[in-house]
Amino acid sequence: MTYCSVSDAPVISAQDWYELWMESWEKSYSADPKDPLDRVADSPIQFATGYKRNIILNDEIWLTLHRYQFHQDLILTSIPSQAAGCLEFIFNLSSIAQYSEALQIKSGQHYLLGAIAPGRQRVQELARSPKLTVDIHLEPDRLLSWMGDVSREFPEDLWRSLSGEPYCSPIRDISPAMQLPLQKIINCPYQGRVKQLFLESQVLEIIALWIEQALTESANSEHPEFRLKSLSPLNLDQIERIHRAKEILMQQFQNPPTLMALAQQVGLNDCTLKRGFRQVFGTTVFGYLHHYRMERARSLLLKQQLSVTAIAHQVGYQNLCAFSTAFRKKFGVSPRALRT
Repeated sequence: MTYCSVSDAPVISAQDWYELWMESWEKSYSADPKDPLDRVADSPIQFATGYKRNIILNDEIWLTLHRYQFHQDLILTSIPSQAAGCLEFIFNLSSIAQYSEALQIKSGQHYLLGAIAPGRQRVQELARSPKLTVDIHLEPDRLLSWMGDVSREFPEDLWRSLSGEPYCSPIRDISPAMQLPLQKIINCPYQGRVKQLFLESQVLEIIALWIEQALTESANSEHPEFRLKSLSPLNLDQIERIHRAKEILMQQFQNPPTLMALAQQVGLNDCTLKRGFRQVFGTTVFGYLHHYRMERARSLLLKQQLSVTAIAHQVGYQNLCAFSTAFRKKFGVSPRALRT
């Protein structure tokens, strides 16, 4: 691991940063004696004091609470794009992150990352404010099931996030209404199943407030191409093309094509591909890809011939922390714990 100092701020690659966190997660401890899927990892002591806390509520929702203080400004470089397989709502209650002179994420702001988080070349985490963020990870299917037919009224932000294309929503202010459920998540007094039900109710309230805020801001600028079309039967040719799309995903799972590119390869438009994939396989395109990657990773881990890092890379994850989080959410144990 190497890092250097520029203008007294340590510079570290994102890969090294995530590997430091992976070491911390291997030493994680329980935050709730009644919930084995509620774990805390201490911050890498070289750079910060504090912790991250992961709370898996169910197969489709989990929370990450970041609560730590940097010793000094920290610069992360070479942050890659990462297929996360979920929506990630990030609420920054306290901290400042500088991505460029024109882009700064400040305290009291939030944004959404889609199914594939766009890569960033450089970010400077500023030490002047303690870091306190709440990340809500949500499977797209859960959001659609919550909303039902009303999902056709989603703002453009959500449709772009659900499309599988690299996307980050506009940065918005955390509304006063959002502050209350966020604080309830941070200060939740319950344990076990009661805690899970309580936290899920707060997540639902926050997502509803997020949608209301986004709809209000984009009421006059929604694009109809992002709306769901009513389901109609697929013909035999379309079904064959959708099966071909699945084969391409399996062949190229390490570096999959974008949704638009995949649709072009099989001669369908992206809307038909998304709709057809749900009808034929009962999940989204990237939901299927995520499941395939995780099952392949589990098979490789059980063979015990490769390191966890090598297996993460083999199934298309450059971000080791994201791989470990996704694996734990899928199977209830970390990749390393599966081998013990």
